[in-house]
Amino acid sequence: MNIFNKIKKSQLFTKKSYYGALAICLVMVGVACFYSYNKTTNDLTKRMEYVAEKPVTTAQDEAIGVDEKKDGVKKEKTVTTVTVTEKTAKTEAKTEISYPKQAIAETSTYRSFSIPINGEIIQDFSGEELVKNQTTGAWQTHNGIDISGNIGDEVKAMAEGTVLDVFEDHLWGVVVVIDHGDGMTARYCGLNKGVTVEKDAHVSKDEVIGALGNTADIESSMEVHLHFEIIRNDMYLNPIDIINNQG
Repeated sequence: MNIFNKIKKSQLFTKKSYYGALAICLVMVGVACFYSYNKTTNDLTKRMEYVAEKPVTTAQDEAIGVDEKKDGVKKEKTVTTVTVTEKTAKTEAKTEISYPKQAIAETSTYRSFSIPINGEIIQDFSGEELVKNQTTGAWQTHNGIDISGNIGDEVKAMAEGTVLDVFEDHLWGVVVVIDHGDGMTARYCGLNKGVTVEKDAHVSKDEVIGALGNTADIESSMEVHLHFEIIRNDMYLNPIDIINNQG
């Protein structure tokens, strides 16, 4: 009996030792896993905080950084911003397109103008359209109107003004230029040489400034006529529009 009891006690002790060792191993594995988990979490948190605090760099920033190291001088970043609003673009386009009409309206609201010579208009103002010159055969813009008449017919000032110049041009013949105010000047071309006004003279509306001739060589193949131009703020305007839009 004693031997049997000893064997049972020995087996019982062996089982207890086995389970005890197993429990110790499980505890050690758990501690190791817990420690590893904490360390990984702490490392990950630190990396996220570092990334969040670090400024984002672009290729341009890196290039600037390389230049700074090379030259030993800190370079400033330049940012150029160009803003064009749709409203501004539309306003500019509207001003450019509508300017001639605006110029005519501003001129004719408080002043009236008369045709400088009674006659038929034999060639119209062409604006930007090219027309064939009957004398030279060249295609060009016609910046005024041609009013037919007879040599010696009186040519009158279309409005009050000051004579800016009287001269003889190799293309347009005898020319009288009158400042009619508000940035508007008129050119009376193809006159006879015996004009009745001088430079700086003041003229009234419908005052005779000279007589019609045939001195404009550039349009000499046409019948006798007055070539008449109106310029406002460096832009040619249609004389008929100015005269017809009286205030």
